[in-house]
Amino acid sequence: MPTLLHLSDLHRSKADPLDNDTLLASLLSDIDRYALTSERPEALIVSGDLVQGVGVGAANFHREMKQQYEVAFDLIGRLCEELLEGDRSRVVVVPGNHDICWNTSISSVEPVVEDRYPTFLKQGLSERDGMLRWSWDERRLYRVADKEAYERRLEAYWEGVEGFYAGVDLPLPIDRRRGFNLFQLFDKAMVVAAFESTHRNDHLRFEAELATGVVSRCSLELRKLKLNPSLLAAVWHHSIHGPPNKDDYLNIETVTEMAGLGFQIGFHGHQHLADSTDLSVSVGGGSTMCVVSAGSLCAGWTDLPRGINRQYNIVRLDADLTSATLHIREMVEGSQFSAMRRGRFVDGEVPLSWSPKLNAAGQPAKSDEKRLNELTFAIEEAVRRRVTSPATGELLALKPATGTYPRKVLLSGLQLASDWQAIRNNFWPSGSPDEAMAVAEAAYQLNDIGGLDAVLLSGQLPDAHSDDFKVRREMLSMRGGR
Repeated sequence: MPTLLHLSDLHRSKADPLDNDTLLASLLSDIDRYALTSERPEALIVSGDLVQGVGVGAANFHREMKQQYEVAFDLIGRLCEELLEGDRSRVVVVPGNHDICWNTSISSVEPVVEDRYPTFLKQGLSERDGMLRWSWDERRLYRVADKEAYERRLEAYWEGVEGFYAGVDLPLPIDRRRGFNLFQLFDKAMVVAAFESTHRNDHLRFEAELATGVVSRCSLELRKLKLNPSLLAAVWHHSIHGPPNKDDYLNIETVTEMAGLGFQIGFHGHQHLADSTDLSVSVGGGSTMCVVSAGSLCAGWTDLPRGINRQYNIVRLDADLTSATLHIREMVEGSQFSAMRRGRFVDGEVPLSWSPKLNAAGQPAKSDEKRLNELTFAIEEAVRRRVTSPATGELLALKPATGTYPRKVLLSGLQLASDWQAIRNNFWPSGSPDEAMAVAEAAYQLNDIGGLDAVLLSGQLPDAHSDDFKVRREMLSMRGGR
């Protein structure tokens, strides 16, 4: 089944006693144990607080922030190499409040003379895009005077992000001013919008917020790009619940707007505690969005809630992407991770669900999804055991849609069975580079020069494999292939 790794609150810094080697070894060892009975993750979500940050007034804070991001992206990059074959398009990253450089933020503000305080001070401080800030420690009003400096408070984060995704094919280029970035996972069956909940978050304003209109603009962009995923997800950093004396959690109305615009599942961190919440909205007859929180991977022990260890999530989606299972992993003896079995996670897992995708008539799309799910699981297990399955033929007859996980599993079943004829007949034109390579291999095995030429001319083969198939095409020609 499609499975993703959800990390949050990495808090990388030189002061952390857990270096990247220790964390990487612990994570991979636990994932190996998990994979004995389930799938290995095929995607990675990191929901903010990549670094710990630098204290106010620290010397050379620019260099220190840069070094912390080098450590953070080293860990993320090595996980990508180990789990995702180095495919960085399957990694989703968003910023958190610790990713903001407070030293840069401080340099952008100036005090307001008391006799110039606005009449409606509270209203001015609460404006979503306002520039006023209040310091309770000093009992003093400030305003953002240098907007360019203020925007640079996330400069180190964006430099790390832009370097990490350089040359990576994404639905839209990375843009530090858009307020969101888009990712496609599981052969484009799942689209993830990575939102920045750090809008106007700084050393004096701790509120979480998205830029005005950003959720709507994201929805309109999805329409413009004609992305039609089976599952639409959102990622941000801040939690959506908190105690009354705190102000650093995301406005719940922002998340209900996501639900109303078709987002089905959300991922966040910040609260240092793994959890899941069902959020219902009465739009078009009612819809439900599932919100998943990951605990802190590496916050300091004094920052963790009482009785809570360091944690991360594994989310195992069903084949049709209509439900999932959340597995919480927590750090125990020897800095190792294992399943958390406490509270509502006494079984080490909890089910997740959300409203199904609607068809053109506004009704839940139902196309024998249960049987599709059963067949996909059967073939997946057979491929794992390296044996053929009669379920392959039945799933082939159902013709799973392009870009869906059942279609991906069907292809693996046909490849295992060496059913080259079925691959050629049902996977061309292809819906992905993997399918194009499978069809090229089928054409080669069937001595079909014309079919192989069609794939080569399409430009769908990855460069690393195109030259190999050109050589094999010449071999077919010398053997008298048709």
